[in-house]
Amino acid sequence: MNVLIKKSIPNFITLSNLFLGFTSIVLLSLSLYPENNNINLACYLILISTALDVLDGKIARKLDISSDFGKEIDSLADLVSFCLCPSLLTFVYYYQILVLESRLNISFLIFLSSFPLIFGAIRLAKYNAMKEMRESDKYLGLPTPANAILLCSLILFAHKIVSFSSFFVEFILYDLLKNLILFNEYVILSISIVSSILLLSKINYEKFPLISFRINRKNNLDLLKVIFFLILLFLSVYLNFYELVLLFFILIYIYGNLIKHLIYKIIK
Repeated sequence: MNVLIKKSIPNFITLSNLFLGFTSIVLLSLSLYPENNNINLACYLILISTALDVLDGKIARKLDISSDFGKEIDSLADLVSFCLCPSLLTFVYYYQILVLESRLNISFLIFLSSFPLIFGAIRLAKYNAMKEMRESDKYLGLPTPANAILLCSLILFAHKIVSFSSFFVEFILYDLLKNLILFNEYVILSISIVSSILLLSKINYEKFPLISFRINRKNNLDLLKVIFFLILLFLSVYLNFYELVLLFFILIYIYGNLIKHLIYKIIK
C-alpha cells in the first residue's frame, strides 16, 4: 500500500467524524422549531461519529502510523462531535419542549446545556497535556464519546417511548427506563449535568480493547464483551429496539463504574 495513502486512512476517518459533527450542528440548528425536527437524525450522526472515533485510533495503531497531527485533529473532531454537538442537542431538545411553552428561561437553559461543551473541552485539554492520562490503561474520568452516546440514547429513547410495541410494555427493563425518563421532564437535563461533571472526575473507565486475541487474558475478555454487545446491538437494530439496548449498556458503563468507585472509597 502506498505510504501516503496508508497514512491518510485514519485522518480521513477522523475528518469524516468532524464532518458528521458539523452536519449534526446544522440539523440541530434547523430543528429549533418543531416543524423542522431533525433531532433523531442528528443523534444518529453523532453515534456514527463515536464509531469512527474508535476506528481511527485503532487503524492508526494497527498500521503503525500514529502521528502528532493525527492526535491533534482527533482531539478537535472530538471537541465538535462529542462536546459541542451534545450541548446543542440538549439545548434544542429542551428549547422545543420547554422554552417555546415559556416553562424554562432561555438564558438558564443556555447555561445548563453548555456543560458537555465546557467540561468536555477541559477534559480534552487535560488529556492532551497530561502524558499519564494518555498512557494509562484506563480513562481517568468519563470519556467524551461515552457522554455523547448517553445523551443521544436518552433522547432517542424518549422519542421512541410512545411507539414501542406491546411486547416491550411488559418488558421489565423497558418499564424501568421508561419510568426513569418520564419521572420528570428535567431528568435528561439532570443526567446530562451529572455525566458532564463525571468527565472531570477521578473515576476509572475501561478503554476500548485492542482488536486482537493475542494481547492478554483481560483484553480477550473485554473484546468478547464488545463482540457480545455488537451482536446484541445488530439484533436490536433488526428488531427496532436499539434505543433500549444503547441506553441500558451506556448507563451500566457510566454509572456502574461510578457505583464501583464509591463502594471502593467507602471500603477504603
